[in-house]
Amino acid sequence: MTLIRLVKRNILVYSRDRANIFFSLLSTLIIIGLMVVFLGNMNANNVVDLLKEYGGTRNEALDRTNAEQLVIMWTLAGIVVVNSVTITLAMVGIMVEDEDQKRLSSFYVSPLNRGLFVLGYIIAAIIMGIIMCTLTVAIAEGYVLFTGGNILSVSQVGKVFLLIILTVFSSACMVFLLANFVHSTSSFSGLSTVVGTLVGFLSAIYLPMGMLPNKVQTVLKCFPLLHGCSLMRNELTKEALSETFKNCPAELIDGYREYMGMTINWKNTVINDNIKVAVLLISGIIFIIIAAIMQKNRKSVNR
Repeated sequence: MTLIRLVKRNILVYSRDRANIFFSLLSTLIIIGLMVVFLGNMNANNVVDLLKEYGGTRNEALDRTNAEQLVIMWTLAGIVVVNSVTITLAMVGIMVEDEDQKRLSSFYVSPLNRGLFVLGYIIAAIIMGIIMCTLTVAIAEGYVLFTGGNILSVSQVGKVFLLIILTVFSSACMVFLLANFVHSTSSFSGLSTVVGTLVGFLSAIYLPMGMLPNKVQTVLKCFPLLHGCSLMRNELTKEALSETFKNCPAELIDGYREYMGMTINWKNTVINDNIKVAVLLISGIIFIIIAAIMQKNRKSVNR
């Protein structure tokens, strides 16, 4: 019951602060703005040009409609991954605020196990991350339906939800570890700015993988975020990709999927989904173990 109260308390603290919610969604708003103003049209044009050159068999208007649908679903995958980081980071920020306001030290000298407080922050971050990411997908699907596109099947919705849980878990563990290195709200504000800026690049959202230098691609492939984004893109774009590139050569489709980060190629070998899932799970476990050791060694006295 104590853990449930702690989780509820952390969720309420976050949900009651509208400014906190806004800034945790700021990266998402930036991505949407970039896609609407510039990147979305550019990506759709690239698809239409590919279809003209390699076997588009329908009229140009239909090709563009399909291309735009594909870009929307590709963008949605990136937004979900970004939210998994920024929302959980904002939730973990409650811990930093508690420390800055001297509340955390008071918690730690109570007779309750310190691990309960740590779990309270992490579980609350995971729950809120799952809720917000699921809501993001639901809103996007509503938009797709309104504009006449094809929505996800029931089985796809189930798979996407499982991927959301997996991605949010990995992201929550990662940001919880990062939060252990800052001890004031001003420092955390700087951390949030840096993370919010980098997450789009680490997930290859602002620029597709194919536009990045090879060395940069190699670095990004070492981060779990890219693997989570790849899994999400594969599932969300499956139907749109099939419809857009119908009757096109398999080599063209494979090349496009690698260029857009739907598949990850490591030393001329395509990484399968099982390895991507393992990367997310293992990285999350490693992050949380390191964070737990740091929490255990933290002195329970006021600074």
